[in-house]
This record gives sequence, structure tokens and C-alpha cells, in this order.
Amino acid sequence: MTHPEQLGAYPITGVIGQGSMGVVYRGYDPHIQRPVAIKTIKRDLLDASDQGASAAARFRVEAQAAGRLNHPGIVSIYQLGEDDDCAFIVMEYVEGHSLRDYVSRSVRFDERNVLTLMAQLLDALDFAHERGVFHRDIKPANLIIGRDGRLKVTDFGIARIEA
Repeated sequence: MTHPEQLGAYPITGVIGQGSMGVVYRGYDPHIQRPVAIKTIKRDLLDASDQGASAAARFRVEAQAAGRLNHPGIVSIYQLGEDDDCAFIVMEYVEGHSLRDYVSRSVRFDERNVLTLMAQLLDALDFAHERGVFHRDIKPANLIIGRDGRLKVTDFGIARIEA
């Protein structure tokens, strides 16, 4: 698979991960001069089929749900965009690892760390719920622990937004 050199105004500096729907790239915001994460969805998943409509809707919901939330425990959304090959969400880049990565390496957290992470998760979810956004897919892969030890919730792709 060939990767783009740029998406929108953002040069691509690496690949963070990839799945069946698209790739998450590490990029760079040249205007603000900061790293960003860029989540893509393949153009063929955005076609008019029922599956494509569903994938496109989930992608928009993710941008809208997380985009309306400004909280230190939730990954910030900066932009929703499209080019010829894909649609993309530009978001805060979090230097760290997912909780899934820690679990797969059998890392054990002491009780104090577990309580701290749970308190951060519950604070972020409470904030979202008070604003009518319900994540609905909390799992280790969607929880990033930054190098500073702060937990960030990501991937609001199947969130429910109350009108």
C-alpha cells in the first residue's frame, strides 16, 4: 500500500496504525507547528452502498461527537476533510500507547495507577455525557495513556449524540 505524502495542509510523517477501514497517520500542522494524528477512511467505503453510507455516517459522527468536547481526557478534533482518495479527521496527537498495548505486553498497574486511570476515564465520560455524547465503545484500544500518565479517550465512531 502506498501512503500519501500529504492530506489537506498536513504533511504525513509516519503511520500510527491501520485497519480495514483506513489508516491513521502521524502528520504535522505547518501553521501551528505541532504533530497531529490523521485518521482516514478509504474512498471506496464512502460510496453509495448501505455499508458505505454507514461507514461515512460513523466517520462524521466521530468528528462531530468528539469535536464538540473540549476536555483534557478526550482527544481533540481539529478538522474533518476529504481529498480524492479518502476522508480524514485531523486530531490531537497523543504521544503514548493504548491500554490495549499495555495489556498485550502483560504490564501490571499498581492499585494507585488503576484508580488514577479510572478516575480520569470517568471524569472524561461524565463530561461527555453532560453534553449529550455517549461513546458506546469504551475498550482498551480506545484509551490512550500519554507519556505524562494522563488517559485520553479516542474513537467516538459509534457514539450517540443527543439532539
